[in-house]
Amino acid sequence: MSATFLPGSVSLLAAHHLFPEQHLDNAQLLDALERLAGKRYAKIASRISPFLGIEGRHFSRSIYSHTSAPTPSNSDLVVSVVTQLLEQSNTALDSIDYLIGHTTTPDTQLPPSIAWVAEKLRYHGPFMELRQACTGFSSGLQIAIPRMAMLDKPVMIVGSETGSVYFDYHPDFLDQSQLVNYMQMGDGAGGVIIAPEDVPGLGKISDCFTGQIGVEQSPGLSLDGGSMSVYTQDGKARFHHDASNVRKSGEALFQASILALRSRGYELNDFDYIIPHQASGHIDTMLAEALDIDPAKIINDAKHWGNLGSAAIWCSFSKLVNSGTLSKGSKVVILGAEATKYMYGGFVYTHA
Repeated sequence: MSATFLPGSVSLLAAHHLFPEQHLDNAQLLDALERLAGKRYAKIASRISPFLGIEGRHFSRSIYSHTSAPTPSNSDLVVSVVTQLLEQSNTALDSIDYLIGHTTTPDTQLPPSIAWVAEKLRYHGPFMELRQACTGFSSGLQIAIPRMAMLDKPVMIVGSETGSVYFDYHPDFLDQSQLVNYMQMGDGAGGVIIAPEDVPGLGKISDCFTGQIGVEQSPGLSLDGGSMSVYTQDGKARFHHDASNVRKSGEALFQASILALRSRGYELNDFDYIIPHQASGHIDTMLAEALDIDPAKIINDAKHWGNLGSAAIWCSFSKLVNSGTLSKGSKVVILGAEATKYMYGGFVYTHA
């Protein structure tokens, strides 16, 4: 099935991102692994690390105990992002029509994590949360933009992850899949405020699209829990990561986005910058070689942030938009790719 595009464009009023204060490089992570799990696991992780190309990331958990609660919590990170988005855009909280969150690592499954955000902010408007990873941003836009067309009010979308807590240093938890997660995934939050097209802003978001190629494919990433596996109430919930399946399907997801953009008359070389989903610190060189494009155009933040899951696109987008490197008319394309059940999506951004 082909991708679904939304008509028209919307105004970007603000973009912001932030991370837990604790930033850890690979040496610190390997030291913690050796201290709490033993030399064997630290050696395995050190051999995995070069293939991932990630040199450090932010953690909300402690590396001095086998398990840890997140500090800050997922909702605390989102509250801080929301506060900064409102300040950046000079927007009042009560003028936001809808608050949309997307995450795989909520404070609580029910109520959704975004409910705690609304509680902490004393936000009285409607909210929703998508339990979605790397293309949560795309689904959020698919919901927000049609609503905005009908009600003519701004909407806020925030993606967040605090997945570092889904790791236990006890040897009975550890295998190669969990060590890949440990050396790859990071914590953070990012989001945007969007408004009707005629509202002055930082630029325009257009050509929003989404699709999937996951039928008859086993998940590349999954998380224990839910009514099909309630046994995890007596055990350790964990992210399961089929790295080989993800690797095989990754290029196909990006190709699906490229074909979707071509149906709208775009080629990748038309853009000043490309923001792909970043599961690897090698993403710029990998994509450049695969697609025959200039690697300088490809944003690679994973090297220092890791794979941020649902927060990844908004964090890189926010960094670029606020960097001062874009000029009037600069065009950026976003290529989202999610390996849970192989979804893709993106949009075009034109700087004002």
